[in-house]
Amino acid sequence: MAISRGQISRQVSKSRSSKVPKDACYKKVKARYKVFPSAYASGAIAKCRKVGAKNWGTKSKSKKGGSKGRATKKR
Repeated sequence: MAISRGQISRQVSKSRSSKVPKDACYKKVKARYKVFPSAYASGAIAKCRKVGAKNWGTKSKSKKGGSKGRATKKR
């Protein structure tokens, strides 16, 4: 039973055309990064999925301090 080129090309195009719905993390990361897909974007998607799309990308509020966590010596 031989498979012709026409059958193979139809099977390949059929598998490529089936699109998976994208989640909120994918859309947020794609909007943020210019080069997509990249290693940075892939890591960002993984982090987003870990914390949840609602919480990803929001900065945590830090305490108001003058030194920003750096140890300063006065001489």
